[in-house]
Formats: sequence, C-alpha cells, structure tokens
Amino acid sequence: MSGNSMGMVVTAFVAGSTPRGEEAPGSHGHGTREEKEWTVRDVMSSPVVHIPPNAPVKAVAELLLSERVSGVPVVDTHGHLLGVVSEEDLLAKQIDLPASAHVPWLSGGHFSHEFRRRREALTAEELMSTPVTCVHPDTTLRQAARTMYLRHLKRLPVVDGGSLVGIVSRADLLRVYLLPDEHLRRDAEHMLHGTLAMGAAAVAVTVHEGVVTLEGEVATHSQADLLVRLLGRLDGVVAVEARLTWRIDDHAGSQRGHAAHS
Repeated sequence: MSGNSMGMVVTAFVAGSTPRGEEAPGSHGHGTREEKEWTVRDVMSSPVVHIPPNAPVKAVAELLLSERVSGVPVVDTHGHLLGVVSEEDLLAKQIDLPASAHVPWLSGGHFSHEFRRRREALTAEELMSTPVTCVHPDTTLRQAARTMYLRHLKRLPVVDGGSLVGIVSRADLLRVYLLPDEHLRRDAEHMLHGTLAMGAAAVAVTVHEGVVTLEGEVATHSQADLLVRLLGRLDGVVAVEARLTWRIDDHAGSQRGHAAHS
C-alpha cells in the first residue's frame, strides 16, 4: 500500500465525520427518550477511521498518532471488519521478552506464537488482534458497558450485517450522565405513570444531580422495591433515594412501613 492511498483513507474519514459533542444528549432522531432505551447507535462514532489489511506497520502507527486513537479497525474492501490493531500490538515490536515471559493480554497469557507474530509483522493484517469483540448498533448502552467492563476493553467496533458501521468508546457510554435533571424527571414520571400505571398523585419525583428522589405511598413493600430497581436502570440515573411508605409490608407481614434508602 502506498502513502497516497493511506492518506485517502484518513481524508475520507475526516471529511465525512460529524462531531458528536455538539449534539444534545438524546437528540438522535430515534424517538423520544420516553420511547426507548439508549443504544450504541445513539452514541457511536460514524463513519470510522480504519485501515486496510495490507497497510504497512509504519502507516498504522502514523494513523494512531494523527487521529489520537488507541486502536484502529482493519477493514477489507467490502467493509467487513477483520481485526483491530492497538497500541499494545505495536509495542510488541519494541521490546524483547524471554520465551518464558507471561503477557496477560496475549491469548492464554503465553509469549510464543502471538508475540512472535507481532514482532515479525510487516502489515496491519499480520499485526492485528482477532477475533474482535463487537456489538450491534441496537445493543443497549448498559449491555455495552457490561461487555467493556468485564473484558477490560477500551472500545467496541459496531458491526451490522458483517460490515463496520461505527465504534463506541468508554467515554461515549458516559454521555448519558450529561442528561439534564429535568429530562431524567420526565423519564422517571413516564415510567411511574405510564409503564407502571401508577396515579400521578401516588408518588412525587424530584431529581438533583442525577439522583432521583421518590416520595409518597404505594400499596406494598415489594412495589417500593420494584420502583427503586426499575428507576435505577434508567439511562443517566446516578442513584434512587426512596422516601416511600406502603400499606402492606409483604416482606415482613406487618401492615405499614416506610423506606428511606437508595
């Protein structure tokens, strides 16, 4: 691959990209926040800067530095994701390790084959990590966050029908915490009075700094617990503080009680 073709890839990305940071959280054209849970589609970067499999290692390093990213997808001419080259993959070419060395991020923690492959790599295809953990555009942010956290990933390529359509980072997943308190209050009230069919006068909702406070009376202790669990799962909610009373304590058998916990 020539230096000119490498430049075409980068230029196409820069010219076609849309800055996400200037959008208001939630204004993504997929319906109101009351109608859907946030998905990867709402926060991902698209189009994605990528590199062809035959790109030389030097071109990969130049792209990582120029775009200020820690990893870049390797994509074939049909738009299919083949693998990802990260900073860690490139670092393997700069160090010497004994054959007995334990390298946690390598498959099985073993030195041998994967390390040698990266040390000897001349192209992105030879250097890349594969298979790649991916997500679909309709994956919820909660599911994506779980995958990233459990697998210690910094980014997730977004694939639809085998083609790379975006990429989502840890920082992207945090955008839900930018939702205004008033927005969260409307979401909470919609769940209470719509999904859960509770009367508007039964429970009052206030929100401050992402913390939802519930005040009022519900039928049972179990219903109070359910409210806390469901509202705590709303995108952008930091915590739920329940200042609720109930007519029947179906947990302990008593007839009345109250809650004041998050």
